[in-house]
Amino acid sequence: MVVVVLTGSGCQVDSTVAIGLAENGSGVVEVGLVLDDAAVEAVGGIDHQIRLDDLVDAGWDVDGPNRSNDSGLTSIVASKAFEVPDRLPSILDEIAGPGVFERMGLSRERSFARTTWSLSGRIDLSGGIEAFSDPALAEALSGLPLGRTREELAALAGCQGCDPADSFNMHLVVTLPGELIADADLVDGSSATWTVSLADSAPTVVNVTGSVVDRAPRLWLGAALTSAALLVLLGVSRLVRRTLGHNPLRGRVGHLPKPTRRRRRATEIIEQMPPRPEEVAERRLELVVLGGIGVVWDGGTDPEGLLVSFVREHGGVADPREVADRYRAASLGQVSAGEFWTAVGVLGDADELDAGYLSGVRLRPDVSAFLGQMAQRNMTVACLTNAVLPWTVLLRSRFDLDALISHWVVSGEVGARKPGQAMFEALRRMSGVPFANMLLIDSEVATLEAARTMGMSTVLMSGTALIPEGFAHPTIDDFSGLFRQKGGQPPGQ
Repeated sequence: MVVVVLTGSGCQVDSTVAIGLAENGSGVVEVGLVLDDAAVEAVGGIDHQIRLDDLVDAGWDVDGPNRSNDSGLTSIVASKAFEVPDRLPSILDEIAGPGVFERMGLSRERSFARTTWSLSGRIDLSGGIEAFSDPALAEALSGLPLGRTREELAALAGCQGCDPADSFNMHLVVTLPGELIADADLVDGSSATWTVSLADSAPTVVNVTGSVVDRAPRLWLGAALTSAALLVLLGVSRLVRRTLGHNPLRGRVGHLPKPTRRRRRATEIIEQMPPRPEEVAERRLELVVLGGIGVVWDGGTDPEGLLVSFVREHGGVADPREVADRYRAASLGQVSAGEFWTAVGVLGDADELDAGYLSGVRLRPDVSAFLGQMAQRNMTVACLTNAVLPWTVLLRSRFDLDALISHWVVSGEVGARKPGQAMFEALRRMSGVPFANMLLIDSEVATLEAARTMGMSTVLMSGTALIPEGFAHPTIDDFSGLFRQKGGQPPGQ
């Protein structure tokens, strides 16, 4: 192919390798070839000189040859998709062999409300035209890497006496989602371009990042910060009023005139002071909040517990860390359930896969009886869970849970995961209940710790886990443990 490009491009050859990445980590690599009519004629016709069956057999999608009547150009584009970032290096090696795209890799870093993709590596064309051949091919071509001497290649390139390598440039175009930062020859929107010459003696370093801001968590964070700011302002206002009402200088500055109006205003402030702490109404339980895994869903048959085995059984990726990483993106609402199955290599109809996967999920044996008791006591119940939204909707319908659980706060809908504050703020806004009047039952200590800092009462559903001595949260093994205390009051109340 290099010989064809040199023949068809006069004295300058430009090729492009494009890497496009989606927000879910899947993407596509494209390699294109464009020739004018004179080039097609010079090589004796593309159909005879470029054979594409091996590309198709290797999994590449080939578009062309296509000739444009307007421009007179004939183009061929070969593309290959990848579902997970780890597949990118091997695809790049298929283009020019190992050693040209060196240590190229994609990585992802997540922080609150932001996902950052990074691609780094090197392009090394210092091997010259011989880099596009290999010893076996050179041997088959009488010891010449491309079957022609340098003089013959120079003549084909139309530059007698020159080095053919001077006529060849490669453009690497990388497109990442979000705001792009790159040390490249050209940055245009979400794409960065590096131009590498075949005559370059040193490798070209590639380093680019793209950051995507997740809007939903930012909105919840803004709401939480606004609420916190209002509370601070309220506290400052009360402090000022209290200070004015108990001014320690009063009575010591009697020689100064004190207008009657000012004295009357101070009296009003004293009369409107907030009640003392002991006069505040006693906390009362208004909302019982249940976690998802290990609380509503039976441990081991909960959605996350079944996921890795289901993916492996259906021919998907075997690495549990990769499955967990993809699941996290889906549970944040960043990708759909169908995109998740594709990303982990499970092929088929998304709805059928959802149904088959969720068919193994079971409720905790005692959760139905507990929810029935809550309904008899007119106690409102909510669920706070990290989960893929459509999967939660299917399970709620299957087990008829909406009749017993009034509020569902699902990470896939909020765009944040517990123990993040945005999830708790969503719960407060949805239920209208202050944190002080909530009881959280969860199987994750980090979530309980976060809930306690907000004033919620907490209980750990331990299951079979060992609890360390001096553990700060009340602990139960099952729901019946909530009613073993005197008077039937749940722990923490």
